[in-house]
Amino acid sequence: MSNRITDAAHALFHHRTQQQDALLPAELAPQDLTEAYATHLALLELLTANGAGAQIGWKVGFTNAAALQRHGASEPVFAGLLGGNSYVEEAELASPSGKGLAIEAEIAVRLGQPLSGPISRQEAAAAIDGVAIAFEIVEQRCKVDDAGLPTLIADGTQQYGTILGRWSTDYDPLTLDQTDVKLQIDGFTDGFMTATEVMGHPLNAITWLSEASARYGVELQPGDVILTGAIIPAKHLEPGQMAELASDGLGDIRIWVD
Repeated sequence: MSNRITDAAHALFHHRTQQQDALLPAELAPQDLTEAYATHLALLELLTANGAGAQIGWKVGFTNAAALQRHGASEPVFAGLLGGNSYVEEAELASPSGKGLAIEAEIAVRLGQPLSGPISRQEAAAAIDGVAIAFEIVEQRCKVDDAGLPTLIADGTQQYGTILGRWSTDYDPLTLDQTDVKLQIDGFTDGFMTATEVMGHPLNAITWLSEASARYGVELQPGDVILTGAIIPAKHLEPGQMAELASDGLGDIRIWVD
């Protein structure tokens, strides 16, 4: 690992712990996706070593055409999930900067087998041993346009935490595209959509991740939790608001933001 990548990871770690914008000077900013992911993996190690929890899996982001266009990306992105901000079924969280947090309604899967390289949708389904609904919790650590795509990836594409529902081990992954989720904020419905919003089928996010992560030296491991992408676009929660996500067969989860 080059000194520049190590220095960039330390700079992003410092910005995060000091609640500063996740921006890098030109001499440290990653120049391409290879450098971006190398910096992100180094940042994950720093965060884990300093109390953010062990890595529990990965998120897939930019899983629809609008998100790709908005960020100037040619394919989805991935980032690590850490256990320190991972919750089961519900959480009451203080806004780290006092500005609230955003949530994305998603489907999570848990792997029972390792995955690496190109795979079929059927192979992805066979590797899954659990399915759950989930919130990805998102923190705006900088203005996206100011950071640029490589630095955004290096910092983890705004990933903050995860709320997972109870795992279902008898939910057929091949039918995930038929899964409906309903989002309510402060008791009012704010979204009711089907998981086809995620690349046509959430399993397509798994096949993409298996191939893309291998390009950057990552192998998906048994036990990894994977957030497959936003079914309902991100919703910002102001301090004092509560959101609940429900899906038939997968239960419900909720979050309060202080």
